[in-house]
Amino acid sequence: MLNDAIAGLPISKVIEQPASFNMLIYSNSGVGKTQLAGSADAVPELRRVLFIDVEGGTLTLRNTPYNEVEVVRVRSWQEMEDVYKELSIPGHGFNTVVIDSLTEAQKMSMDRIMRKLVEEDEDRDVDVPGIREWNINIEQTRKYVRKFRDLPVNTIFTALEHSDKNMIRGTTRRKPSLSGKVKDEVAAFLDIVVYLYTKERDVDGETKQQRMLLTGQTEDTVAKDRTSLLPMVIPDPTMATIYGLINNKGSSKE
Repeated sequence: MLNDAIAGLPISKVIEQPASFNMLIYSNSGVGKTQLAGSADAVPELRRVLFIDVEGGTLTLRNTPYNEVEVVRVRSWQEMEDVYKELSIPGHGFNTVVIDSLTEAQKMSMDRIMRKLVEEDEDRDVDVPGIREWNINIEQTRKYVRKFRDLPVNTIFTALEHSDKNMIRGTTRRKPSLSGKVKDEVAAFLDIVVYLYTKERDVDGETKQQRMLLTGQTEDTVAKDRTSLLPMVIPDPTMATIYGLINNKGSSKE
């Protein structure tokens, strides 16, 4: 007879696991990561969508088909923690949570750390963190990502892009703009990490910018698709396209 528990913990088959996903969308400012995340509201299976607006960028969604996304504006790390506590209680009614952006949230964490430090030691400069403060900030960010990732909902993080230069090799690698080791570790925490960029194309003799989504790792860009169902590049991406692909409702990976 097969056990249905081990060490007091329930055992289940992979196929029986919740179908929710977590992902990170990162890009340069203005490319469209907020709009891409907001497009989750057009997918019935992902509604209701709660947009946790950390950087005050939801105005981008006002003149889009996704302008009825529900938004909560947070201005401090304490407010962020309070929102998480509410979401950890069943019955809130949200099926998808967007955190826009993780880059700004990490800065918010550091702001609280430094303000508390200056309250304890008035000789310290609020704008000059030391190694101890950076270590606290990095660990808080790790915990923050894991906590939201582990909520029983779909979780979408956004972040800005950072170019990490290797001075020895003379190479540059695109990564999420996060401080310390988190920018390398975040890909391991999440199911899907994608890089959003624009590419010039010719339309009737006119040059236009087309949004492209890189879903797989390359020599110069961090990306990841744990589902193995997304094509390497998705032109004009929306969450409807992504959701359809990872749930076998669209074309399989080439």
